[in-house]
Amino acid sequence: MKTAIFYTLMILLFENYVFAQNTLIIKDLETNNSLAGANVRNVNNDQLSISDHDGKVDISDFKIGDKFSISFIGYVTSEYILKDGSNIVWLEPDYQMLNTLTVIGYENKRKLSEIAGSYAINSKLVMDKFNDESLVRSMNTLPGIRFEERSPSSYRVSIRGNLLRAPYGVRNVKVYWNDIPYTDPTGNTPLNLLDLNNIGKVEIIKGPAGSIFGAGIGGVLNIQSDAIQIKPLSADISYTAGSYGYHKVSANLNTGNASSRFSLRYAKQKGDGYRDHTNFDREVIQMSGAFYTSEKRTLTAQILYSNLLYQLPGGLTKEQYDENPRQARPGAAAKNTSIDHQNFMAGLVQDYEWNNRINNKTSIYFTNGVKENPFITNYELERLKSFGGRTSFGFKTNLGNMPTLFTTGAELNYGNLHANNHGNVDGYADTLRYEDELKSLQSFIFLQADMNLSDKWILNLGASLNYLNYDINRLRDVAQDTSYQIKRTFNAEFIPRIGIVGKLSNELSIHGSISSGFSPPTTEEVRTSDGGINEDLEAEKGINYEIGLRGNSKNEKLYYDLTAFWMQQKETIVSKTTEFGTVIFENAGSTSQAGIELLLGYSFINDPLKPISLFKIQTAYTYHNFTFEDYVKRSRGENVDYSGNDLTGTAPNISVTTLDLQTRSGIYMNFTYNFTDKIPLNDANTVYGDSYQLVTLKTGWKLMIKQKHLIDVFFGIDNLLNEKYSLGNDLNAFGRRYYNPSPERNYYGGLKVYLNKN
Repeated sequence: MKTAIFYTLMILLFENYVFAQNTLIIKDLETNNSLAGANVRNVNNDQLSISDHDGKVDISDFKIGDKFSISFIGYVTSEYILKDGSNIVWLEPDYQMLNTLTVIGYENKRKLSEIAGSYAINSKLVMDKFNDESLVRSMNTLPGIRFEERSPSSYRVSIRGNLLRAPYGVRNVKVYWNDIPYTDPTGNTPLNLLDLNNIGKVEIIKGPAGSIFGAGIGGVLNIQSDAIQIKPLSADISYTAGSYGYHKVSANLNTGNASSRFSLRYAKQKGDGYRDHTNFDREVIQMSGAFYTSEKRTLTAQILYSNLLYQLPGGLTKEQYDENPRQARPGAAAKNTSIDHQNFMAGLVQDYEWNNRINNKTSIYFTNGVKENPFITNYELERLKSFGGRTSFGFKTNLGNMPTLFTTGAELNYGNLHANNHGNVDGYADTLRYEDELKSLQSFIFLQADMNLSDKWILNLGASLNYLNYDINRLRDVAQDTSYQIKRTFNAEFIPRIGIVGKLSNELSIHGSISSGFSPPTTEEVRTSDGGINEDLEAEKGINYEIGLRGNSKNEKLYYDLTAFWMQQKETIVSKTTEFGTVIFENAGSTSQAGIELLLGYSFINDPLKPISLFKIQTAYTYHNFTFEDYVKRSRGENVDYSGNDLTGTAPNISVTTLDLQTRSGIYMNFTYNFTDKIPLNDANTVYGDSYQLVTLKTGWKLMIKQKHLIDVFFGIDNLLNEKYSLGNDLNAFGRRYYNPSPERNYYGGLKVYLNKN
């Protein structure tokens, strides 16, 4: 049956192939939009042509084999040789030119220089500079952002130091994937169910964005898959192998024409891990389709299936860490501590433009997931079904003589979680302890106005009204031989925001904003892993002030993005581990979070026609002065005042420098140096994780064949200095088991092959 389906798909794909007359069209690599006004210079005779409104170039005076330099403001200049038939050139956005990039932003799709807030972008070009095992290395090249892995595939995400309530998983950050709400209704984000093969670009709003994206003080991740290119048929396959038994294979198939595009993506990676009991295995299948039903309507469909299994070695004490960092926590292997998670997701997005003034984007989704989590003290079985959607309307008008874009809409997410807690006997589920059904309903409405006050100044005003309620039905409490129900409705939260941005020149813009944010407790924080229920946990609330500037030098070699911020937060949620290994949560009063974030880069060479086509250096620096302002907790029968202490889990200084080198012949190299300051591991500030210096190196050779096919051979080294460090510490761990050691010096290499039928 599977074989028949495969051959049927292949026949349909090849039937889309049509021969074209000699044409030359310039398009955006990520969006496939035609680029009007691109410069196409014939290197042989210096003749200049300009692409028209459809991106087409008149090639009547050109000859097959002519060489061209193709450039467009905001894109990387490309070299191209004209061939017989259809010639489509995709230009890559230049993430160095901050003033010309168009981003999702606060649902206003403006140039980055017109965004009134702190913003960061992790592009596919940056991700390709590192091992394709995970997002960690590439995301950590951005200021204010820290990705961690306690073990392979066990992500933790911190935007501006919000790790306190995320001992595992991703919380306090709102995530969207291909315009679909990806953070589930329980408040958790299963980011590790996505492979790097499903991610083409990540746009990050740093700090509260609740005025238009709802809950999440940390910020927002807008993740987009690679755009499906309009080609009759293209495919790529890659294989990577590395230290500690690491293997990964991915294969992608794409087809498209003017009315529809399809993509099938597959990735499987597995490995033994650096430590004992750190095997991991992930398999992800993604099917995507884009349908251009009319000039006004575009439908995009996504199906994602993930199957993830990874073992949890557990935290070590300092003595165990020094003695043998590769060991697992005693008892972890015997109890088979691990996560086994399967999840299915389907989503549909419609973009509709009534006219040049009114548009709408609506998305709906459904998920069905099953997770098993054997732990040392228990065995959890969970099934989560959820559905929801988001709709957003844009209205362009004039208020007086000020062009204004109004954006309004709503989002709703509903989840039904069925969770059982069992005893754990030799890694198998034993006697039932608790059986719960948890229903979560999150919703909010929003309204935003973007007003062009003048040619230089833009005002952004927005607000949302947020609702959340939990319905926890304890179906069975075996020990107490009882059942009961708890309903918790949080107060409606009004979240306003005001921002302003001014273009001081073509190369420089300045922005400032004041924004509120809130982040309610997740269901895993309300219902802890031992089955306990915390009815008193309150939502975090905060207000953030920031000012920044970004821009380029006139010659576009230098680029910079500087932001200073201060956030006051109340009811901060912190985590601690009990003597039984259970992670529990409590509110910790208020915190003060001030910081500076700087992205600074310079391109010494950026010309595809030169022997050395690219030579660039970039530094991302983060300074965080985060402290507890008002925090008194009960410890060993006494009240202890931690006010004034450093915020747990946040490094005060992080600096990441990258050096990129590319040659016209296809040889490339990336060198990255990461310095991370010492990190407080408990609220009392009596234990700090050591600072470390991490160096990575990747080099390779890209060989282009007939401008259609590409072979990429690469080799890399991670932790070149063989530093001993822990990336993913357990905060406030009982028994002082703070450390999750990261791999020593390790290696990887592989091959990627891209095939195109134009």
